[in-house]
Amino acid sequence: MVDKKQIAFVPEAGTCLPWKVKIDEVGEIPGNEEIVKKEWEKLEAFAYAFIWSWVQR
Repeated sequence: MVDKKQIAFVPEAGTCLPWKVKIDEVGEIPGNEEIVKKEWEKLEAFAYAFIWSWVQR
């Protein structure tokens, strides 16, 4: 069964799981959050490109 939160979530173009969703899931991050956010966005971009490359085959 799909809950309402999953139905309402539509990722923005070029993303799989945006930072704002991930930070809600993880909660408060000790230390410099910007460093973690920056690395997450790099990983996110790589994951999106990887998935998209498989879709194009």
